[in-house]
Order: sequence, then structure tokens, then C-alpha cells
Amino acid sequence: MFAIPIGTGRSDSRVSVALYACISDGRTPEAVLAALREYATAQQWTVTAALYDIGPLDRAKDERPGLVRVLRLMEDGRVSGVVTPSPDHLAVALPLRSRASAAFIRYLHAVEGAAEVVSP
Repeated sequence: MFAIPIGTGRSDSRVSVALYACISDGRTPEAVLAALREYATAQQWTVTAALYDIGPLDRAKDERPGLVRVLRLMEDGRVSGVVTPSPDHLAVALPLRSRASAAFIRYLHAVEGAAEVVSP
């Protein structure tokens, strides 16, 4: 698991989110997470964690410690949602997501320049 330092990040009553990406295409994690952070900041959300894994998107959840950490943050209620580039980044974990049904997932489609929301 890899994480980009972001500070403690809790303030007033803003929505708390985690950023997550599985880097498999040669892009730098910093660039991918910067785009996710920019989107979250524009929504006035507090970024609590910025995590990523390196490797293919179809790698098992247990081989992606960053993803495991994001799921724990959702389950524990420490984040209200997750911002990720596309559904592919979380596909291996979506069956497990039911344990965190109160959390939301926001997919940021860089190509389309729009975001899609998946609510509980």
C-alpha cells in the first residue's frame, strides 16, 4: 500500500472522503491523486486519506493493501465516501462494499470531464 501524505484533514462539518486509485498504466500516483483531490476540494470535501496500489486492476483485493485500507475507512465510518478514477479501480471490492452501505463512491471520468455518483 502506498499513501500520499495529506495531513489530518478534519474540519467543521464537511464531508470526509478517501481518494483511491490502482495505478496500472504508467501514470504517476501523484498525478492521478492530484486530479481526484482537485475534484474533492471543488466539492468542499475534506480529504482524510489518499491511497493507491500499483498493479493490474484485476488483482485480487487481498493483494491491494490500499484498497483494503479504503474499505476499512468506509466500514468504520471514518469517511463518508471514496473518490476514484473509474469503477474499474474498485471492481474487485464492490461485492464487499455492502458492509459500508452508508458510504458513497464518486467515479471521476477524466476523459468525459464529468463525475458519476453511486449512492448507497
